[in-house]
Amino acid sequence: MSADLNVDIHNVASEADVDVSSSLSQPLPTTPAMARTEAMSLLALQKQLDGSMQRHLDVLAANGVTMQTPLIDAQGFPLADKDLMAIRTARQRINVLRNDSHALRDRVAKLLELAINGDTPASNPASSTQKEVKMDAFARVNSVADSSPAQAAGLREGDRVVKFGSVTAQHPQGLAALAAQGAVVDGTPIQLLVSRGGSSAQVEITLVPRAGWGGRGLLGCHLVPI
Repeated sequence: MSADLNVDIHNVASEADVDVSSSLSQPLPTTPAMARTEAMSLLALQKQLDGSMQRHLDVLAANGVTMQTPLIDAQGFPLADKDLMAIRTARQRINVLRNDSHALRDRVAKLLELAINGDTPASNPASSTQKEVKMDAFARVNSVADSSPAQAAGLREGDRVVKFGSVTAQHPQGLAALAAQGAVVDGTPIQLLVSRGGSSAQVEITLVPRAGWGGRGLLGCHLVPI
């Protein structure tokens, strides 16, 4: 191998990349608690995957190239001052890891949706029947901040929360369950069911938590137990 090469592939530690195939091939869990546990595990796996990708990006940086840099000169000859084998290997692995990252993030999004909202009516016919049964409220909206995600969703002060994601009055932790890790996630919609005013009708609301809206927290509302 030429002494002019910036990176000698034989001197680069052959640390194995993270393999996410087994995690992606598993069927989705069937309960919010299991979904939350798997989501937290996959988020940790995502950090490892990012580390694997960074190692290959470092190889490209050490050679002064990017994913798009041509590896031939103006005359059409391979660049003599680059470790072409290392560059091609790094590019191939980066493409694979990027695809894995997209698939992993998609699965995490589905898991968080299940963890936060529970089964949807389409996936669990029993949930449609449950909506026909009037449930008791377990929390009241004490305040809603201006320009907040809660206000944008249509939540109002005085609304009585019957269902917040998968949490209802039957949840053993009650309102405290909303403080659990993964219960509220930036960008993941939460399905709410609220009673409003003196009406017995219940209103469905989709609340999307959002960081950086200009106030505290991701929701912009304050709930108190009933």
